[in-house]
Amino acid sequence: MSLPAKLGKTAPLLIQHVLHHDPASPTRPQFNILKDVPPIFYDKSTYPDYSDSNACVHRFITKPQQSVLPVNDSQRVAGARYQVSSVCQKCRLHLELAVVFKTQLACRPGAVHHFCYFPKESADRLKTVAKSPGQALEVYIYNCTQTQCSATVHLKLWTPLIMPEWVSLLTDEDILKKRVDDALALEPERLEGIGRPTPLVVLTHLKTYIDNALHDEQRNRSINIMNKKFTVCFGTGGESCKQLFEYLGFKLVNDRWEPPRPNTKALKPYTDPLNIFLDNISFELLVLISQRPQHETEGQGANIAFTPSISQFNQLLGTTDYPKTRAFPNNSQLKAPFYEHLGAVSDMSNELIIEAYRQQNRIIPSRNSYYLRCLRSIGHWRGPVDGKTINDFVELETTNGKYADDDVPDSYSYFNLDYYRDFALSDDSIIGSFYARLEDTPNDMEPRKHLWRIGDYRKSEKIKAAAEERVTTAEQAEVFLGVHADTPDDFVISMYTAKISDSPDSKEVAKRAVRLIADSRKSEALQHFLKTGEAASAQMDIGDAFRLLQIPDRSVDDAAIIAAYSVCCSEAPEQIDTYRQALAVIAEESGSAVIRSMLVDDSAPANRALLDWPVGLRNIGNTCYLNSLLQFYFTIQPFRNMVLDLDRYKTELDEEVIRNKKVGSRKVSLLEIQRSQKCWFLLALMTLIRRTSPKRFVTPTQELARLTLLSSSSEAAFRRKSLSTHKTSELGEINGMPIMGPVGPPAPIPEEKSTPSSSSPEKEESAKEDAGVSPSTRAPNELESGNASDQTVVPTVETKEVTSSSSETSITPEHPVSEAIVAPNRPPPVPPRPTPRVDNEQLIREEVELGAQQDVTEVINNVLFQAQCAIKPTKIDADGNQIDLIMDLFYGQTKSYITAMNGIRSKNEFWSDIKVDVATGSRDIYSAIDGAFDRQKVHVDGAEAEQYGAISKIPPVLQIQVQRVQFDQVKKSSFKSTHHLELKETIYMDRYMDVPEHDNMGLYKRRREKWAWNDELNGLKVRREELLSNNVLSPSIMTKNNR
Repeated sequence: MSLPAKLGKTAPLLIQHVLHHDPASPTRPQFNILKDVPPIFYDKSTYPDYSDSNACVHRFITKPQQSVLPVNDSQRVAGARYQVSSVCQKCRLHLELAVVFKTQLACRPGAVHHFCYFPKESADRLKTVAKSPGQALEVYIYNCTQTQCSATVHLKLWTPLIMPEWVSLLTDEDILKKRVDDALALEPERLEGIGRPTPLVVLTHLKTYIDNALHDEQRNRSINIMNKKFTVCFGTGGESCKQLFEYLGFKLVNDRWEPPRPNTKALKPYTDPLNIFLDNISFELLVLISQRPQHETEGQGANIAFTPSISQFNQLLGTTDYPKTRAFPNNSQLKAPFYEHLGAVSDMSNELIIEAYRQQNRIIPSRNSYYLRCLRSIGHWRGPVDGKTINDFVELETTNGKYADDDVPDSYSYFNLDYYRDFALSDDSIIGSFYARLEDTPNDMEPRKHLWRIGDYRKSEKIKAAAEERVTTAEQAEVFLGVHADTPDDFVISMYTAKISDSPDSKEVAKRAVRLIADSRKSEALQHFLKTGEAASAQMDIGDAFRLLQIPDRSVDDAAIIAAYSVCCSEAPEQIDTYRQALAVIAEESGSAVIRSMLVDDSAPANRALLDWPVGLRNIGNTCYLNSLLQFYFTIQPFRNMVLDLDRYKTELDEEVIRNKKVGSRKVSLLEIQRSQKCWFLLALMTLIRRTSPKRFVTPTQELARLTLLSSSSEAAFRRKSLSTHKTSELGEINGMPIMGPVGPPAPIPEEKSTPSSSSPEKEESAKEDAGVSPSTRAPNELESGNASDQTVVPTVETKEVTSSSSETSITPEHPVSEAIVAPNRPPPVPPRPTPRVDNEQLIREEVELGAQQDVTEVINNVLFQAQCAIKPTKIDADGNQIDLIMDLFYGQTKSYITAMNGIRSKNEFWSDIKVDVATGSRDIYSAIDGAFDRQKVHVDGAEAEQYGAISKIPPVLQIQVQRVQFDQVKKSSFKSTHHLELKETIYMDRYMDVPEHDNMGLYKRRREKWAWNDELNGLKVRREELLSNNVLSPSIMTKNNR
């Protein structure tokens, strides 16, 4: 039976965790050792610390009236409930640990229970367990995973019943002294000579009242409020402790406190809520009495006896005498929590440790490789002698194909890959490294073992199929040959030839791979190759070439042919290879050296290695900036790996994920996510083509350019505009409306009963309106050009049914009757207008042209935003925004400070680039960046304030945008600045970082000094301009003085 991935632990570890779990700790960590699966341990320096220094290490004592244990381990009654109820001697936490056996079956002798936590059953049980007001309750349900064992454990934890304020009321000496003083002041004569009680006396009196009520019906009498001992212990009339007494079930009736009346003859263990409540109170008071200092207990004759619960816990769970090891680990070994993560404890025997490993693998199969590492480490800790059984078992597991997760980096290294750096590589990249290594290895067993291990760890059937040389599907065939679904047939044949050349023994497998691909594609070329062993190629003649390039005159010169070729390529980039073939046929026929040289310059060298990245991107029409941007992102390895392995990163399209997805402080819709994932799928496809392309360049599709250049909002706006204004005319147009061809004759107009002579002018006018004709005051040419021209309106005519008399002649095709054609008495109706058709391909081309004109900043922001929409978050920030790979790579954070009269305010802002300009003249990169972080004067609340920014988080990839297009505020027009921006090979950003006011390096002080110098320099420049404008100094004198 396969079990869900839940927390698992043996019975000894469960007892240990119960002793260390403190629900009432004020610093309790979020991680709960009783129900949460611990994270995988890699290194102590990075492993989270879930310890709680304030947690109570419990010393539980047994409450016998609520406990019942089996007589011995072998005598268990099916369905019976055995339990130990306890209270902590230190923090008064209540516990109930119960075991129920559904049948009499239990773990085999020598074994221990291995429990699995069930969260749903625990939550359901929590709803039914009683608790008192103010108490916190936790419930945990565990089932034993050992074969045939029917044990279920119920663990319940309650916080103390007696609140902290009541503990102070009973034990605080100052409060007690004041209570006695108040009573003496009210009744000095009656209370004369009475001794002052200690907190121990107060606790003992209250416990006596509870115990009498619970166990001794004869002594369970009402308490007179005039009782002197009661008065000095609990105040006059018990008024000071009234709330506590009422909580305990006492009632004030006629100047007497009536105690609670439980069933003193109730069977054990208690099941009545009142009995259980009073028994818990009694034990809490007993714990408080035991915590009193020694000077209070001396001479009181108190003999407090406790029964520690730990031995009863072991008896209940069958862990009293489990097999143990002689090899105890030292403290340094216990820094790695491998025992705990196997659900075991360090003193278990080798056989029990191995069994714990097996059970953990059943509970969480996805961690098999990690649990093998835990087991192997424990075997090493115990040494070659004491750990021999474990070491032999690990060796057997390895022989059977199992591996530890720390073996996976070694497998990556075997293929010259770095596990930590190249983990996000696509499956195809890893398979490519495998085949490269296979060529240099005489025995393929070792590389296949390492590849299978990587595939299994990544849960990749594709990699495992390559390792096992499985070729039963088209996808496996593509992996075997190193091709893709969109690889051309001729290249598939080339890869087949290379495969059998390198490994002649694989010829039959390679041929089967080609056959599977051919069947999947229904490729006649591959089928022809399989039958004849020759690649089929369709020849294009000279007439086909000219027709394809839309050149009607074959006598045109080379320039016209090249121009026609360029036009065709820009209009249909996906057909460039076909157009190149046509151009080559024309060059061969005409012998044109010009056309041949163009084809040679535009082709790839024959000896280009397929893994030489990157190849170029063809410009498909004013997309040079987009191509540069994609080439730039292609060089960033984490970004490239994300694109190549998009399935691993992309957002799941389930309802909850979409509802909660926020990017850049705004909600993202399902359509935006789907659009973005389509964009990144196309980009990933193009990237893979760049790997396998024999050319020096590949051509981006129009669809990829559109999705990358245009944001979803821009695209929607453009399409709305296009649908309302786009015109496609086939036969010309009339009055601005396109003629799309015949649409059939207009509907016939039925005859009216009334004759024209009997029609009144009003009726005639009404008839015109019924026919869709405007009153005669409008000009005829206005009939089709009114305000309603934006919509296609088909006029309708009201008709009345005409009943034929029996005397009328029936007209049949055999007896036609000719009638005189009568002139109509109204204008004909306006014929229906056809709806203009929209050319979707033309629309995409126009969208790409529009996108190419977008601002550079908009394009970069759109690319990053779409990437974030497409991928899933690594975590969520406090505002619900997703943090992901894009944020980690490209987004920095600036802290903006505003110093005003009422103090300093600051806020954090995220950014993906630093924008600089060279509008006023040439400058170096530091002067340009200064503008983004220099001090400025702003107005806040009607007063002048100082504002500046500093980088609080700098991204690994810093993008700096030079905004050359600026707006001239004087001329009210845009201009492009061509001033030089001097770049440095290394840019030091420490001067812009957010540092404390008194930092060790003095950056803050130097930053303010620079601002002061800038202010002084700007003042001097202004003064110079004033002197020049007043002719006080001439420019020549200024120049000479400057020298």
